[in-house]
Amino acid sequence: MRIFFILILSLLLTASTLMSSAPNTTKELSIFMDKVALQNAQDMFGTALDLYYANKTDEMIREYKRLISEFGNSTNEEIKVMIAQSMFNLALGYKKKNDIKAEKKLYEQIILNFVDSSDKDIEFITANSLFNQGAIAYDMNDTKGEIEIYQKFLDEFKNTNNENIITLKASAMAILGHIYSATNDKDRAIDIYNDLIRKFENSQDEYVQNLVVGSFLNLGVNYIDLGNPKEGLSLYKEIIERFKNSTNPYVVETVGAAVTNKIEFEICNDIKPSFSDENEELADKSEYSIFMYEFLQILYAATKEQQAERLDLWRNKYSYFNLKDPNIDFDFSHLNRLVERLESPKKDWVKECLDALKKFAE
Repeated sequence: MRIFFILILSLLLTASTLMSSAPNTTKELSIFMDKVALQNAQDMFGTALDLYYANKTDEMIREYKRLISEFGNSTNEEIKVMIAQSMFNLALGYKKKNDIKAEKKLYEQIILNFVDSSDKDIEFITANSLFNQGAIAYDMNDTKGEIEIYQKFLDEFKNTNNENIITLKASAMAILGHIYSATNDKDRAIDIYNDLIRKFENSQDEYVQNLVVGSFLNLGVNYIDLGNPKEGLSLYKEIIERFKNSTNPYVVETVGAAVTNKIEFEICNDIKPSFSDENEELADKSEYSIFMYEFLQILYAATKEQQAERLDLWRNKYSYFNLKDPNIDFDFSHLNRLVERLESPKKDWVKECLDALKKFAE
C-alpha cells in the first residue's frame, strides 16, 4: 500500500505543479496540454519498457501499441523519439514471439515514417531497423535479400557521422565479406575486407577493432583460396606480429587462428611447419587454437610414420571439444587435398588423423 500511496501523491504533486501555471491564454493552454501529453507518453513508455525487461511480452506489446495509437501523430520532438523507439521495441517483442511478418512490417514502417528525420536518436533507430531486416533475411536463408539489404544500408548511411551507425556500417561490411566468401565470390570478399580495414583500422571502438582483426584473417584465407599464398601468408604474419601482445579475448583467438592457419598451409604445401615455442605459446592462449596446434603436430608427424598412440591421447584429452562453433567456419578442403596426393601408407596415416578431426565437427 505504501508504494501505491507514494505514486498517487507523486501524481497529485505533478498535477498541482502543472495547474499552478494557471493557463490564461490559448498559448499557455497549449503549452500546458503539451506538458501533460509528454508526461503521459513518458509514463506509458516507461511502463512498456519495464514490461519488456520483465519479459512480459504480451503485456509489453499491448502497452506499446496503445502508446503508438495515442501519440503516433504527435508533433512533439521528444514524443516522436519515443514513438520511433516504441515501434522498434515492439518489433523486438514480435521477434520474441517469432512473428517475423509483424517484426519486418514494423521495421518497414519505421524507415518509411522517420527516414527524413534529422534527430540523431531517430536516425540510429532507423538505421537499426534497416540493419535488422538483414538479420531477418539471414534467418530466412535469403542470401540475395541479405546482400541487397546490407548494401542498401551502406549506401543510405555512407555519409553519417553518427558513431553508433558507423559501428553498424563496420558490421554490415564484415557480414557482406563473409557472405561473398561463403558464396565463392572471393574477389568481392577481398574488396570488402580491404575496404573495412582501410576505413576502420584506426578506430578506438573495441568491437570495430575486433572486426578489423577478423578481416585481416579472413582476407588471408581468401587470398590463399584464390591461389595467392604469398599475400595470404603475409597477412597471417602481420596479424601475429601486430596483435600478439593483445589481451582482448577475441584478438587473442584470432592471433591463435592465424598461427594454426599458417601451419596448416605449410603442411599442405610441403613447407616445413613453424612449430616454434612462441607459436605454441600464442596458440595456448586460445582453447580452439591449442586444440588445432596439437592436432597439426600429430598430422605432420603422420606424414612420416603412423601416429595411432598420439592420436588416441589427443582424442581423449579433447573428448569434450566440439568444432561446431557459430563463430568458426572450419574448412577441410585443403586437408582433404593433402590426403589425396599422398601415397600409401602415408595416405592412410594422414587420413586416420583427418577422420579423427572430422569427428569433432559432427
